[in-house]
Amino acid sequence: MIADTTSETLGAIKVVQALSLHDMLEQNFLYQNTKSLDEGARSLKLATFLEGLVKVLMALVLALVVWRSSLLAIQKTLTPGDVLIFVNYLKTAFEPMRQITKQIGQIAKATASGERVIDILDYEPNVRDLPSAKVAHPFYGAVCFENVSFGYAPNRQILKGLDLTVEPGQQVALVGPSGSGKSTLVSLILRLYDPVEGRILIDDKDIRSYKLDSLRQQISVVMQDSVLFAASIRDNITYGRLGASDQEVERAARLANAHDFIMDLPDGYDTILGERGGSVSGGQRQRIAIARAAIRHSPIVILDEPTTGLDSESEYAVNEALKRLTRGSTTFLISHNLRAVEQADRILYVEQGNILEQGTHRELMQQSGRYAALYRLQNKSNGYKGAEYVLDV
Repeated sequence: MIADTTSETLGAIKVVQALSLHDMLEQNFLYQNTKSLDEGARSLKLATFLEGLVKVLMALVLALVVWRSSLLAIQKTLTPGDVLIFVNYLKTAFEPMRQITKQIGQIAKATASGERVIDILDYEPNVRDLPSAKVAHPFYGAVCFENVSFGYAPNRQILKGLDLTVEPGQQVALVGPSGSGKSTLVSLILRLYDPVEGRILIDDKDIRSYKLDSLRQQISVVMQDSVLFAASIRDNITYGRLGASDQEVERAARLANAHDFIMDLPDGYDTILGERGGSVSGGQRQRIAIARAAIRHSPIVILDEPTTGLDSESEYAVNEALKRLTRGSTTFLISHNLRAVEQADRILYVEQGNILEQGTHRELMQQSGRYAALYRLQNKSNGYKGAEYVLDV
């Protein structure tokens, strides 16, 4: 628990400093530390008590044996030498028990840890390769949802009987209120979860018939908060496709508009990034993530609010990179900025797990439904600060 508290605090140190949470978290750490100390003290007291108890029992048994054997020696039934040998054997027999009592606390900790390790080793993930699963063929990019329902809890469905067909190379935008199921929908394509009902097809085959690795290796993902690792920039890009050459890494970085700023860093592509990429700006981090996605050359691309929170200059650079990344690929874009999805082949308005409206921007505006109302509301407000990624057609 102490390690969890410390790791969480250090990982969010900027938030801690910004919100002046030092004193509160210090008290929390002190509480956890004191609790651990008390539990350790109780364990040590128990071990000491058991060790003392065993020593007392050993002394009593030894005294009883010496008394009885002495009587037998007086009666000439045993010789004094027999008594000494027997007492020595008895002390030797008690020694393992005495050693065990010394380690009783460690044994208890090891038993508890062993149980947790066994639980992890015995855990069967809900999403795994079926016995009949095969390596996926190179995808064309056709994606189909057939009566798909899904919920994180049995009594609460996020997606409800969803039907959707996306043609290869088609660019689809998902819009709607937060919590409506947009991110869940694209997570099902990656098989981060499996549908409760229905099935998802890629190129007319159920994605559960493909091996997980071969499925995910053909899908590129760029998230709002893309995670980078505490490794070199070169390594972070090659994590998109292990074994990629230096030329391929550079080509992907150029596509992502990242090559120039990478070369300005002290060690170029060998520059070591901080934890979660904290040593570079948000726009630079996002462009490295795009390069990691680009090196896959994936036929399916998922973009989940990829430019949220970026300044105008970084946003423009990321937009240009995303256009090159998605050219010719089946693309799913999640966005709350409706100006960013005007040119999409299809726009899906998702609310409460259902696709309530779909069509092109012009068709949806003519329907004067929820999408049109939300679009007009956004245009009236001054909250729009430039375009995020705009889908090409």
